[in-house]
Amino acid sequence: MILRESEYREIYGELKDYSDIGRLYRKYKTKKDHPLEFFLVVYTQRYVRDVTSRFQRIKARSGNLVKQWKGGKSLLRISKEMEFSPVMTAFIVLTSQEYGRASFRKMLGDPRSIKDPRLRKELIEVRESDPVYAPEGSQVQRVRGLKGEERLKEWLDGHGIKYRTEDDLRGGGGKTPDFLLEKPIFYRGEDVNWIESKASFGDRIEVNKNIKRQLKHYRELFGPGMVIYWFGTVDSIPEEEGMIITSEEVLSDKWDME
Repeated sequence: MILRESEYREIYGELKDYSDIGRLYRKYKTKKDHPLEFFLVVYTQRYVRDVTSRFQRIKARSGNLVKQWKGGKSLLRISKEMEFSPVMTAFIVLTSQEYGRASFRKMLGDPRSIKDPRLRKELIEVRESDPVYAPEGSQVQRVRGLKGEERLKEWLDGHGIKYRTEDDLRGGGGKTPDFLLEKPIFYRGEDVNWIESKASFGDRIEVNKNIKRQLKHYRELFGPGMVIYWFGTVDSIPEEEGMIITSEEVLSDKWDME
């Protein structure tokens, strides 16, 4: 799926709250065949970017936030007043006190086992109110990623293409793609030595981030390759030398396997 930049910006701009996912799905259902999960993926990307961009500023206020919490204001109320992730708000407040990161993860993973009744109640509220950073949200993202890799694996196996996976390559150290091909295949005359699976939507921010953090290293180590964004891309992604940036439709296109 390739979206016009203008249409994507309209959708992205309207995905301000989790409840907007269903509303936008219904709105666009008669116009475009966007699956419900597409809106969840775009919402998740927007949500994570907001947390990432504001985290340090909010952490700098941790002393005041701890004071509010000790004064009786709940973690969920603090997060709502700041319009910030409930889980990450709780993380900042609690790890600014006697709780370490490992302790926080353990409590969030099993809040009902917490002996302190207030903390138990509030972490249950926080977990239930955060669709992205709660363990359930993180699991949804992990499963989505695994499904994308499995789809690509089935396609490679179905075409008899030999490869090594990220797990096979990890022992050698360094950055490794999801699938490194034993010999190159060709798409529209371009060599493909490796393929990376991304269970996300490829807008400019996402693509640029992936190129900087991963894909340029794969190109330097293994030559030209491809990245597939399972939930589509915008039509304004600039061409990148030695790298094909595309969506799932590429798998039903014509390839030269020799």
